[in-house]
Amino acid sequence: MMHDVKIYTYPKSRSLRVLWTLEEIGAPYTAVKTDLLSRQPQVKSPHPFGKVPYLTSQDISLGETLAICMYLCETLTSGTLYPETPADKATVNSWLSFALTDLESPVWHLLKQLVFVPEDQRNHDLVSYFREETRNAVSRITFPPGQDWITGNTFTLADIFVSHTLQWAKFCGIFLNEQLETYLSNAMKRPAFLRAEEKNNR
Repeated sequence: MMHDVKIYTYPKSRSLRVLWTLEEIGAPYTAVKTDLLSRQPQVKSPHPFGKVPYLTSQDISLGETLAICMYLCETLTSGTLYPETPADKATVNSWLSFALTDLESPVWHLLKQLVFVPEDQRNHDLVSYFREETRNAVSRITFPPGQDWITGNTFTLADIFVSHTLQWAKFCGIFLNEQLETYLSNAMKRPAFLRAEEKNNR
């Protein structure tokens, strides 16, 4: 069991995924908001490059969102959030890989153009390219009718990563079909998500 878990965060960032994981597990932690974009930060992340999220405890210091989440699931009692059986774990891992590569890569590039680049300086060819790449990735997210979550009827770590990235995609104006809208809505209604969002964004 880890002790004195601190997660260094920043509003509306990937640190939400770590807090969401902890809330789903029900493990105690302290969220420390950093001055990530400040030129003279009063609160810095201990990450070697100043990034968030970053985990520190008496046992370990760790960066990178997925690595932190997997470590938490494997170290703390997580129930079904990250399965123990090889076959079930492989299914979750395949969706985690998809979420971080095929889906998040174009979404993140699109988000950067739309949020961080002034409109008169945007590369409209890049915006069109990443928008189409995002649409293609989103179109590949399908599951059988009656299946509640991405790998079955049990909420897993894969749902945290897929649904949070879909939230970014929707923010960028990407159309989600009825199935994905329902899926996203159900994920965003989870008490653990609501607690994590409140702590991450305050």
